[in-house]
Amino acid sequence: MIETVRLAGTDLTVSRIGMGGTIFGTPKLPQEQAEDHIDAFLDMGGNLIDTAHVYSDWIPGETSRSEKTIGRWLARHRRSDIVLCTKGGHFDLQSSAVSRVTPEALRKDLSESLEYLRTDYVDIYMLHRDNPSLGVDVIMECLAELVAEGYVKYLACSNWTAERHRQANEYAGTHGLPGFVVNELMWSMAKPNVSALPKDYVVMDDEMMAFGKREGICFFCFSSLAKGYFTRRYQGLPVHDEKIYANDENEAMMAELEKMPTAADVTRASLRFFVRPDVTAIPLVTFSNMEQLKECCSAFMD
Repeated sequence: MIETVRLAGTDLTVSRIGMGGTIFGTPKLPQEQAEDHIDAFLDMGGNLIDTAHVYSDWIPGETSRSEKTIGRWLARHRRSDIVLCTKGGHFDLQSSAVSRVTPEALRKDLSESLEYLRTDYVDIYMLHRDNPSLGVDVIMECLAELVAEGYVKYLACSNWTAERHRQANEYAGTHGLPGFVVNELMWSMAKPNVSALPKDYVVMDDEMMAFGKREGICFFCFSSLAKGYFTRRYQGLPVHDEKIYANDENEAMMAELEKMPTAADVTRASLRFFVRPDVTAIPLVTFSNMEQLKECCSAFMD
């Protein structure tokens, strides 16, 4: 079974790998296949499912496909079988300059998410982006109301800097409110060229790592396999987003990984990278097929 870990500051025990719902309900992973993936993940001991209100909205047609796909599955299963994380407050894909991290937008997003997910609550509610023009007091007071009303168990943030996360938790602690227990950011064994990334992405760095160690923050990690950068290079296949990952540090890492027996070993090493003594880090993986799902989960099987 997949190894588990307790999230600090919560009563949640989660699998060492999380299932990313980015493509749920899309042509890449339609309803039936997505449900098969969730079932297989649970059979192996996985329980953490990560989605977002905006997932798949970049594809024309129905919105919030990921949440709706999970909701259809959840309607036939026990809610307690999964630890469910969803995100709200992402900017409108047609108006990226206008933040939606406001009390009104967050309450609207969460209400719709609960409807689509067919559940009364989410275990972890995460702000998909920050709104630096809005004080943390306004944001944390709003989120505390959602917790008090029973819609959310724990709070988290994604693409928030260490300093903004610190400010939010400091305000929450001072005023007796719940703070952020998880920070979701871009982190993998492959070091990215930050200048090639979207400006609103937050990447693991020394400041964030020091903050996480000091405050006991758990990290959820998106792009945790760097779109298969090392595994695909090992296999001699074209890599995705080469401009993001082509650098001397990754070349040195690749030279070591090339000594491994199989491509599957490279994938597992890329995931075991997150098993660390100093912080709790959970890689989130979007599985495109059942073979990949089983291969990735095997990195954490005890």
